[in-house]
Amino acid sequence: MKSTLAKVVTVALAAAPAMALGLAPSGAGAAGAAGHVTESMRLITGHMDGKSGWPKITNSSWTVHKGETVTVKITSYDDGTAPLTGQYMKYDKVMGATTGKETVNGKGVTTVSDINVAHTFTVPGLGFNMPIPVAPTGGHVTVVATFIAKKTGTFVWHCYAPCGSGATGMAGAMTTMGWMTGKVTVVR
Repeated sequence: MKSTLAKVVTVALAAAPAMALGLAPSGAGAAGAAGHVTESMRLITGHMDGKSGWPKITNSSWTVHKGETVTVKITSYDDGTAPLTGQYMKYDKVMGATTGKETVNGKGVTTVSDINVAHTFTVPGLGFNMPIPVAPTGGHVTVVATFIAKKTGTFVWHCYAPCGSGATGMAGAMTTMGWMTGKVTVVR
């Protein structure tokens, strides 16, 4: 009995530092024991990436497991507005978040005024939408929302704010994978 107990204590103590840092013990998978992952992205401007009219969300494609709780954290440096119009007006509301809200710099909100929207992070196939407000000039805004990955598949996300190039703002980066569109893959 002592040797079995000693092994359990040794394994627990060996895993404790990794768990204290939020790391999964070896072999536990990307989510760790809690089944929770955070996907952090940065939203940079065309001026920052060197392509005028081409905003970009870094870490544009990622994979999670079905059933995981996924926290999406986007830090945006874009101080330009891209007001929503027509069929895209509905994307000023938070959709599919576990709490029905997102936080903007720590404050819970359910909507962002369409005239203050800079971008959206919208995954139609998962019913998830995060409106991203304009960042203060020279600063940034951090937007966080959480959803549960309920079904498997590869789901394309889009920004539905006209923030790209062309007459309508829906060209260039808006239709180019890895810029203002990407993929969320949910596996078993």
